[in-house]
Amino acid sequence: MRYNRIYIDVKKLQAIIRSRGLRERDFCVMTWGKNTHRTVKELARRPNATIETAMKICNTLDISLDELFSGSDKIGDSPYIIGNQNIINSSIINQDVKSLQAENKALKLLIKEKDERINDLKKVKDELGARLDLVLKLGQKSDTK
Repeated sequence: MRYNRIYIDVKKLQAIIRSRGLRERDFCVMTWGKNTHRTVKELARRPNATIETAMKICNTLDISLDELFSGSDKIGDSPYIIGNQNIINSSIINQDVKSLQAENKALKLLIKEKDERINDLKKVKDELGARLDLVLKLGQKSDTK
């Protein structure tokens, strides 16, 4: 992922806080403790937040670091992977999946053909066995005469 900004997107953070049903002050108390004087607007005034600050915010809101920063996956050949579910969103991957699905279908047809050939060979084996038994019986009858 390529990040468009090197600091926390405060507007996005405020929207996430509101979506959780929290007031900004409640969020600050949950993040930094009840005696804190920190505010969300402070992040806009001092944009160079530490990774510890970013992680505290993410842990409080139960979000990933990607949600705090603006970015995109437009640059590069690697796909964009989201969270623990490993949702892969890439045209390269989608094309590969389609070619693998086609190959899988062709292999299933090949296995089906192989199974049919094995069944045919079993029938031929049984037929040859029956004919051999018949020849042996006829040979025994001719020996007894």
